[in-house]
Amino acid sequence: MNTPANLSPSSDEKLMGALAHLFGPLVALIVWSTQKDKSRFVKFQALQALAFDVILIAVMGVVFFCAFGVMFAGIFGSMFVTLGSASSPDAVPPFFILPFMFPMLMSACILPFSLLILTARLIASISVLNGRNYQYPLLGKWLENFLKE
Repeated sequence: MNTPANLSPSSDEKLMGALAHLFGPLVALIVWSTQKDKSRFVKFQALQALAFDVILIAVMGVVFFCAFGVMFAGIFGSMFVTLGSASSPDAVPPFFILPFMFPMLMSACILPFSLLILTARLIASISVLNGRNYQYPLLGKWLENFLKE
């Protein structure tokens, strides 16, 4: 059932490839593991979706680690500065305000990034559903070359 290069993928292959792109790393891994020997098209699309998700998870981990480090440094730094200075007892220390501001700032930063990821997943899924061999920029060519070896 290997799909030759000159034939378009079947509707089942298109659906499996689109599911791999749309629903994240667990679904991509399941699709790849169940379909890798049946269809070259689905194998490539599922591996590409899985690689995209792994890279995304790594980048998000680094971003969150850095963001929370900055948040904690800011909170503890402002606590030490406030506690060390002689301020009036009626003043609200800034470290009480920072924990409430940080989630709002993070959501303002995460929302556009999440919309970009969702758009990329939708474009990939729709393209695969239409039978095109979708490739993410840079990642698709690298993975194609890796699979040829």
